[in-house]
Amino acid sequence: MTAFWALVVLAALAAVLDWAAVWSGSPRARAVERLAKPATLLALLAAAVVAPLDHTDWSGVVRPMLLAALAASLAGDIFLLPGGRFTAGLVSFLLGHVAYLAAFLLVPGSMPWLGVGIGAAVVLVLTVGRLLVRAVRRSGMGAPVAAYLVAICAMAVAATHTGIPLAVVGAWLFVASDSMLGWGRFALAPAASGTGTGSGTGNAQERPDRRLSLAVITTYHAGQLLLVLALVG
Repeated sequence: MTAFWALVVLAALAAVLDWAAVWSGSPRARAVERLAKPATLLALLAAAVVAPLDHTDWSGVVRPMLLAALAASLAGDIFLLPGGRFTAGLVSFLLGHVAYLAAFLLVPGSMPWLGVGIGAAVVLVLTVGRLLVRAVRRSGMGAPVAAYLVAICAMAVAATHTGIPLAVVGAWLFVASDSMLGWGRFALAPAASGTGTGSGTGNAQERPDRRLSLAVITTYHAGQLLLVLALVG
């Protein structure tokens, strides 16, 4: 377990470095982000590889699903770096959520927790999800984003069904991160582009964008870490 926890600490340190780079937003910080963001998921992936587990079905089924989820997330992180390809990142994270879904479906759960998960997913879809899909239609990506919303909600419901606190919190932090990312890209971006262009308004708009970016990355990393610990434990 020493190697596992060493890699978890390494992932946490890389994540904090990435958060600082996102908050700074300077050209030098962008270079740091390009290294720290993938390094966080790479360390978590390595931790999942070396984790000594007692689950009888871990080596055969659950571990491969967790590794697939982390590998897909790592690819998505690389695609979504500044100047990257959003569609490729979307597909990568979609595959990651499907892998997490498969992993959590193998964990015993309870009907009350399943009801909680379904209820939370319905609320999300009818509120933020509906508004996001409507905003995304302007870019012609309504169908892919709707499919992604279904996949991440299914993953969160499956994680909630387990009743494992780490899994429940981690999954919904992941949902919150992706919701904020989508909201900033598709709902807020058109409004921001139509605002004033003077230097006075430019500085006023940078801080909310920076705060949103920081909220997206911190909830994402926390969610991934908790999901790994939930499946390992």
